[in-house]
Amino acid sequence: MRGERMNRLFGFSPKMIGILFLAFLLGGCVIGRYYEGPKISEEKLKEIRPGVTTKAEIISWFGPPQNYISPTVFNEILREMDVTREPLANYPFANILSYQHNRGNIRAIVLVLFNYVDSNVKSDHLVIFLDENEKVKYYGFCIGTDELQ
Repeated sequence: MRGERMNRLFGFSPKMIGILFLAFLLGGCVIGRYYEGPKISEEKLKEIRPGVTTKAEIISWFGPPQNYISPTVFNEILREMDVTREPLANYPFANILSYQHNRGNIRAIVLVLFNYVDSNVKSDHLVIFLDENEKVKYYGFCIGTDELQ
């Protein structure tokens, strides 16, 4: 009778205690950061001059773009969306360079029967329109990652 009592702790069998202990070890918290794409240098942004800065300079400063849209592809997109019927040559740019830097904060609680994940991802976007001489015609920059701490 005493041996039978020793095999049980608080009314649980040793097998059940082992399973509960393992479940306790498998639970945990995760806190992390997520980064994607090159960081866009605000100092280099100040050096961009429409009509002066070339495509080669942009690529040397920011690296290869994540997206490059040629006039032919852009023209097809506009036609598919039924935005325009005129040729792209009538637009004030010949191609588009696009850069994006994503940053996120991730928090998670992982338990055996319950999991909770929270992520907050923000982006910085730089879009550069080039003219027929491969010089900057227009550009735009939007900062989103400053909202993250």
